[in-house]
Amino acid sequence: MPISLIIPYQLRNTLGWRTSRKIVVIESDDWGSIRMPSLEVYSKLLSQGYRVDLHPYERYDSLASEQDIQSLFEILIKHKDRSGKHPIVTSNFVMANPDFKRIRDSDFTEYHYELFPDTLNRYGYKQSFQLWKQGINEGLLLPQFHGREHINVALWMNALRQNDQDTMVAFNFGMTGIFPKSNHLRGNKMMV
Repeated sequence: MPISLIIPYQLRNTLGWRTSRKIVVIESDDWGSIRMPSLEVYSKLLSQGYRVDLHPYERYDSLASEQDIQSLFEILIKHKDRSGKHPIVTSNFVMANPDFKRIRDSDFTEYHYELFPDTLNRYGYKQSFQLWKQGINEGLLLPQFHGREHINVALWMNALRQNDQDTMVAFNFGMTGIFPKSNHLRGNKMMV
């Protein structure tokens, strides 16, 4: 970024709020978004030569199960600040995921999505959404809107129509994308 653009941002920030208190900010991205559907898919992709083990989003990122959410809440409840307040996780939610079946049924001519509570139900996480609402009500989660879905729909649909090999492999596993096998360091152009 050119220095002429950096300076106005720095000046604006110097005028902002200040404190001498020590503050820890916990912000977590992409709640509700499908990344790695399962350990089985992870293993299959690895055996096919996709280096999903090298990328944190592909290695660790998946939908939060009921156990995941309960474990997070247990940790948060164990800790308090000097005012007796529990930590709060600012959770950036993605509201929808691609509806892979309807997209395939349209022969990749139309994009369809499903709301993330429907995705959770389809994965068998029938209580996750209720647990998230409970965490919000108990002041453990502060939700933020992060986007409708976490893909560039136009690029992704175009890659599907062109039968792009890596995109189709990911699609067939119920994923929006993977780092290409040909160059695992190049990045995933479908994610935004």
